[in-house]
Amino acid sequence: MIKKIAILLICALAVTFLWFIGLEMLYARLMAFASNLVMAIGGSEARIVVEQQNGEGLFRVHTVMDGNQANYPQRIQTLLYPTIIILGWQLFTLFIRGWKQLLSSAGLSIGVFFTIQVIFLLLLSIYHTSDAGSFFYDLLMESFYVIALAIVIIDNIRFPVFLSGEDK
Repeated sequence: MIKKIAILLICALAVTFLWFIGLEMLYARLMAFASNLVMAIGGSEARIVVEQQNGEGLFRVHTVMDGNQANYPQRIQTLLYPTIIILGWQLFTLFIRGWKQLLSSAGLSIGVFFTIQVIFLLLLSIYHTSDAGSFFYDLLMESFYVIALAIVIIDNIRFPVFLSGEDK
């Protein structure tokens, strides 16, 4: 059990290190691309870009409101930091469970979390033009840590790591 906890901490630190040296911006650009793709298919005039401002990463929504061009920012950190939890857990599962279960677990876990984050960006793009969009945006805003933790718990229930016979 102690060995597994040590491996989990090392994996979390490794992902955190990678996150701050560039993985965060790569992931943010991937999310912006996916969001823009969905908006383009839906015929939206809005688009989301990733930019740096005063050393801080931002999603900036460019849209049309009341016939005028408008833009507004969303800090990247508040949305993406919980992704470290998911990625750290998936790296941990590679060392504990192997490739086969990692692929099964990661595809579902990362896919669900990424989809929820893209939905959040889509809600951000309509925040100022839709009451329902702003309601669900505000609802999700502080929920990503809880969602990430729930995904890890569900994954551990599906493929027990800390509940296996050797840990009892």
